[in-house]
Amino acid sequence: MADMITLTECPRDAFQGLPKFIPTDRKIAYMNRLIQAGVRRIDFGSFVSPKAVPQMADTAVVFENMKTAPGLYLIAIVANLRGVEGIVAANHKFGHVGGRRIHAAGFPMSVNETFQQRNTNKGLDEAWAELTAMSELCRSQKIELVVYLSMAFGNPYGEHHEAKRVIEFARRAVDLGAVTVQLADTVGVATAPQVGETFAAVRAAVPGVQLGVHLHATPATMQAKVQSALDAGCRLFDSAIGGIGGCPFAEDELVGNMDTLQLIPLLKRLGHDTPYSVDRLLDCAAEAQELSRKFSANGNGVPA
Repeated sequence: MADMITLTECPRDAFQGLPKFIPTDRKIAYMNRLIQAGVRRIDFGSFVSPKAVPQMADTAVVFENMKTAPGLYLIAIVANLRGVEGIVAANHKFGHVGGRRIHAAGFPMSVNETFQQRNTNKGLDEAWAELTAMSELCRSQKIELVVYLSMAFGNPYGEHHEAKRVIEFARRAVDLGAVTVQLADTVGVATAPQVGETFAAVRAAVPGVQLGVHLHATPATMQAKVQSALDAGCRLFDSAIGGIGGCPFAEDELVGNMDTLQLIPLLKRLGHDTPYSVDRLLDCAAEAQELSRKFSANGNGVPA
């Protein structure tokens, strides 16, 4: 019997990578289209400074208007304690409506100093202190903590990188209460062997936690990276329909997310099942393509 792979659909990552603001009603309609198509694990928005990430200023409103469904698991990204407080407020205000709830707070913790400063405007020491406070609030509110180890496979800044630092950060995150750790290839620099070797090493170091990958890859490099992760035991992957997205604070040339519609058949060819079918996601793919075309800076789907 084939292993079931858990997929996290990441429209938040896709939207924040587009330079033009997507109207709130279009975001709501897209989220609800995903849910109607059967998507049940969604990284849907961010409770962050609207000055830093204008695309995410309407996350609470989007959440308020999302449909509910059995088994739906929502993740919101945060950069500090205030972000978790935003999740708590949204759950208290809207969570009673049809059982709607944000289940997890996702925090990006870089394994290198430069990206932590660029992404959250904090150094690593400050970020760990912030994560400690966030974990306490999450625990008291029964919100799960997901830690994304950004730049887990290297960085474009010339800073020294080694796998043992990733292991150290993963252990520290789990000690603070992270239920899921995601190894993020933030700018698509990882080689396939590196993905497998790093994943296997971290998995051995934190065996009791859900461990996944958030890979940015081109169609040409995706298969080798996915195969390497699978061989190392990975059963949780992030992706975005259309492959759009990427972190606006990483570097100028973004490498997009893995395309969900390419990932699903790839996983099946490699002998693994997923909870989704490409056919049910085709309408979502058409809308993702339209959003990318219309709200990119140069109007052709490529951020300028």
